[in-house]
Amino acid sequence: MENDDGLGLEPSAPPEHDFTVSALDLVTRTLKVWVRKLPSYIVMVGLLGVAFSLLQLAVFYALYGLAAFDLLIYVSSDIINTLLGFAIAETVVAIEVIIIAIVLTIVGMVVNAVISGSGIKFALDDYGSHQADVGTSLSFTFSRLSTMIVAQFLLALVVAGSLAPGMFLLFGAVGTIDPYNPSMESLNMILMAIPLLLIGLVVALYFGIRLAPTSAVVVAEDLGAIDSIKRAWALTAGNFWHIFGGQILLGIAIAIIAIVLEMLLLPFAFYGTAIMLFILALMSSLLFSAINYVFAAVLYKDLESRSAVTSQEYW
Repeated sequence: MENDDGLGLEPSAPPEHDFTVSALDLVTRTLKVWVRKLPSYIVMVGLLGVAFSLLQLAVFYALYGLAAFDLLIYVSSDIINTLLGFAIAETVVAIEVIIIAIVLTIVGMVVNAVISGSGIKFALDDYGSHQADVGTSLSFTFSRLSTMIVAQFLLALVVAGSLAPGMFLLFGAVGTIDPYNPSMESLNMILMAIPLLLIGLVVALYFGIRLAPTSAVVVAEDLGAIDSIKRAWALTAGNFWHIFGGQILLGIAIAIIAIVLEMLLLPFAFYGTAIMLFILALMSSLLFSAINYVFAAVLYKDLESRSAVTSQEYW
């Protein structure tokens, strides 16, 4: 029989209430589950992410040489942010760069869906029963791939829609202002944009937390994209501050890890900041990107357990 690893969970069929944890325990359990199967996460999540990042670099490098490191900023994890990036760019971007970035972004959305789906599936299986398999997780993800892509696109649309009015107003004003002779009209636009942008940030934060378990719902439950979003909304009802606290603590933990990694990579700054940042991104993707997917699995099990307890108390 497998020994208890400190998670407080038995290897088989643990009671649902064992998954109900505090905000701090969301993070500690996430880190324990992640470390326990780190080699599997590197193979399944890290290597795939690094391979795609190198592909993006190779495409731009073949066409633009060392300028590829600067052009990579135009490729985002979803098409909405990519288009917004072009809209607020300080300089006019060549049409061929736009086309390449859009194509790479669309491919990246598929790759990201595979990575997140398989990472969450593996974490759910490992966290729930200690019975997780890389091949099974990857194959399962392809059966839910279209749903995952649509759900992630809708989430990005919600967040971008919250921020778009303030961002466009702010960057529109900044783009037209004369630094030597600023007009009152431009200054007024900036003053109007700042509170609008702050409101957008608050709204985006609220929806981001309320819909945080969406990807895990897609993996764990046989629901469509919209129903998965509705289910995530229901699971997070009354748990906003609990989830927010867990995400803040996780962010602090990841920031500490990132600072240590950045210090180790400082010698590469001699070759250029863009190159060092790219290497840092590769290392982070290889080693640490799976943490967010493990957290999503732990959070989903926590919220599902809380929901089940609430239902039992009601009846």
